[in-house]
Amino acid sequence: MTLDAVAQAFRDSLAGLGELTVFRIDALDRTGIPVVQANLIAPGKPATTGYGYGFSAIQAEVGALGELCEEIHAEQQVERITPIRGSYAALSAKRPVIDPLTLCLPAGSHYTADMTLDWTEARRWTDGETTLLPVEWVAAYGYQMVHGPAQLITPITSGLGAGLDLEHAIAHGIMEALQRDGNVVGFRALDQGLVVEPDSVPEPEVRALLAKLSALDIDVTIKLASTDFGISNLYVVGPDRGGPAVPIQVTSCGEAAHPDRDRALRKALLEFCGSRARKAATHGPIELLLRHLPESYTAPQLALLDVEEEEPRALAAMTAWLDDDAAALQARLADTVFSESSRQKLSDLPSAPVPTSVATLDLLTSRLAAEGLEVFYVDCSPPGDPVRVVKVVVPGLEAETMSYHRIGWRGVRRLRARQDPLVVDAPRAGAKRVLLRPEDEARSGGPAWFDAALADRLVGSLYPLYREPGTFSAQRERLRRKGLPVPA
Repeated sequence: MTLDAVAQAFRDSLAGLGELTVFRIDALDRTGIPVVQANLIAPGKPATTGYGYGFSAIQAEVGALGELCEEIHAEQQVERITPIRGSYAALSAKRPVIDPLTLCLPAGSHYTADMTLDWTEARRWTDGETTLLPVEWVAAYGYQMVHGPAQLITPITSGLGAGLDLEHAIAHGIMEALQRDGNVVGFRALDQGLVVEPDSVPEPEVRALLAKLSALDIDVTIKLASTDFGISNLYVVGPDRGGPAVPIQVTSCGEAAHPDRDRALRKALLEFCGSRARKAATHGPIELLLRHLPESYTAPQLALLDVEEEEPRALAAMTAWLDDDAAALQARLADTVFSESSRQKLSDLPSAPVPTSVATLDLLTSRLAAEGLEVFYVDCSPPGDPVRVVKVVVPGLEAETMSYHRIGWRGVRRLRARQDPLVVDAPRAGAKRVLLRPEDEARSGGPAWFDAALADRLVGSLYPLYREPGTFSAQRERLRRKGLPVPA
């Protein structure tokens, strides 16, 4: 099937759900990489947005529409769910249930096995067996929790996947979950400075893009988050000495985890370019965005904007960043994101050829199974539609440690292995108990407390690297604080 046909299938799956707008935003940057923004605006609601990028406009369009489909159809699935109410203790006595203690709860969580939660059915990929999963792990955002607020976590997008076959969608969701797990305590505020030299780059397009970015004085740096499960988990960052269109672009980052290291590099590099355009289109001066983005998008966004719905910490931190020029922002990141402690060659990283979605999924599930981890998914596909959308959950993988203090046994083990003070062996001020099953507590080295207060201090003003407010929100808040009018 052609990419044009895939894009049309994604468009068709969104028909009747709101006004769809699709447009390019790469004119806000100078890399030349096509970047597309796709939005669905339903009556009375801010836009739900997906971003895509690629070496061609159609690749970018497919990516943007696919990401939009993930979020919209996950929301639709949550609305369709009739929750099963009960506690883990009661339900697990009757049928298979995923133990929340395996789902990377926040340190200090109030969860107990007797707490009543809303559950829905998920399937184990290997044998199709149904099990129960808390609904808040299906939602992509908190506002999607139509049956009641999330009780245990802030819902996140990690694990979403879309495609025209289930294998592709699930493989995509697993790689997203692996990406988050692999860098959760290894980059941003906890950047370990592991730089990767691109000594062998077989794809001509990737080599040409690296050369072009260098010629533009964008100092691309490829960094290694992890090689867990024998998978190269990379991210790309880079100071901009050539003068970004909007200062916030110097904080851009592209991430990827893939069994094939060359594909991981390709995706991370393209996402880095996409991040530059996305950050400009989200946090650039409102006058600039009104000139470059369609009125059909900007007018309803400005009309419905409500900063009270934004995460206060993210809004405050991003608003402060918008007063910085590029040099000041690069200085903020000098000791972390742009740091270097060691170097290794790209050709020395693990890599495995996976020519098809089926091959990719088989490899991923086998690597996870070798460490005792299983893949579950909730089918969020629109009924009667060829588009497949899933939310993948792999109990044991982790996410959002430094933002929401979520940590499991693997996170405890990693931090203990490098003697990181974020994990301590006994209670102390600012530290919260890590909730684990007894067997997981044993294999992570015994009871642990996560120093949430220290985590917050380490993140500090770098919080916008973790969570960002929506389009226009920080710029409008900045103008409000200065007593200036908001352009219309």
